[in-house]
Amino acid sequence: MKKYISTVPCIVAAIYTVWYMHFGTAYKNEGALSTIGLERRGYFVIWGVLTIAALCINITLAYKRYTKTRAYIPLLVISATGMIMTLCFDFDFDEKVQYYLHCAGSLIFSAVTGITVFVLFLLNFKKEKIFKAFTVITAVILLGDFVLLLIYQETGLIETVPIFAGYIMLAVINTRSDKVEIFR
Repeated sequence: MKKYISTVPCIVAAIYTVWYMHFGTAYKNEGALSTIGLERRGYFVIWGVLTIAALCINITLAYKRYTKTRAYIPLLVISATGMIMTLCFDFDFDEKVQYYLHCAGSLIFSAVTGITVFVLFLLNFKKEKIFKAFTVITAVILLGDFVLLLIYQETGLIETVPIFAGYIMLAVINTRSDKVEIFR
């Protein structure tokens, strides 16, 4: 049952994200998820709710299964607060206060969620090879995404790569058998 609880939200959120992104051009600034949300507010809110739900469910399951810490709980609250800010405030540069609150929320959501996933893998680094691989992959994705964000500003592709990586890696560790080692 936990396999369904883990994978179904990720699959639904991923499919919806791909569908939602068709309203823009993924590799251009007008394809940024928030930019699309200016014209399609309802779809943007649905995307945000599906995304934060899928990630929170999977992060919670993974931390409960692989660690004894509950430090992820306040991090998820902070991350969800960032997503709420992102969804509640418009990405409209003409409305400066709303624009900056939206951007702050987006940054909080992205950074804290990425850090929470990275810490999960780092805490389990010595346990199994899959955690070593996922720790390195997560670090490379987060650093690479940050550099690309600085160079190209935001695009749908830059925004979604870490989210999709999170869906995949969290679903993999949440659905795997404890007795199976993927890398030998």
